[in-house]
Amino acid sequence: MSLPKDLDLVFDFEKPSDQDSAAALEGAANYIRALNHGITRQDPADPAFQFYSSGQAAQYAHSQIKEYVDGGWTLTGEDRYYRAEASPGDASEKVKTVSVTFCEDQSKVYGKEVKSEKVHHTKASLASFQKFTILMTSVKGNPVWRAQQVTVEGRAEECRG
Repeated sequence: MSLPKDLDLVFDFEKPSDQDSAAALEGAANYIRALNHGITRQDPADPAFQFYSSGQAAQYAHSQIKEYVDGGWTLTGEDRYYRAEASPGDASEKVKTVSVTFCEDQSKVYGKEVKSEKVHHTKASLASFQKFTILMTSVKGNPVWRAQQVTVEGRAEECRG
């Protein structure tokens, strides 16, 4: 899944020692990559996010991508993700779950008009920081971890600094 050269996603994640937590965290990063892939491809039906998500998380990705497409926007700059934590949840005979949380610093990523390619620079503020909580699931026998549910808290003070 490739992104345009002018968009850099930085995942400042320490790899957990637990194998499932590490795989779920990588899956969450892939979900974010896929979401950005759909935005930059301007495709609300992009197969990338559909592969890395299901349920409410797929609906969230679709709505975010559609919002950008309908507005004529894409992204440029550096988008940084950090302070990741993974908490293993229930595991049945068929499905494993891990709750992943991390922060996002959008202070160096900017909206870009698709038609004119004009970049809209904004100053860093509390609105630049978000906190993600993603429920990741893996079906036994399938190594892919998919986002099932996502919650995004805007203006996340704990993610500043």
